[in-house]
Amino acid sequence: MLQEEIMLFVNEIADIVHSIVDHFSGAPNKNIGEAFLLVWKYSSEDEEINKETKVISLKHSNKISQIADMATVSFIK
Repeated sequence: MLQEEIMLFVNEIADIVHSIVDHFSGAPNKNIGEAFLLVWKYSSEDEEINKETKVISLKHSNKISQIADMATVSFIK
């Protein structure tokens, strides 16, 4: 009985977390026991590749800042 109540509680929390993340343009990726893996994606247009070192970095753009802000607000809520 306790195990069933725990699963109901975890599912309620997952529903809350997933709806907040969806609202702020993120995507729930995986539930890992007591943790959630949540992602916010950026487009390939926001990347730049150093031709000498082959290192990929992100262009500083308002879009990237907005994605980071949305992830932060989701965490706070």
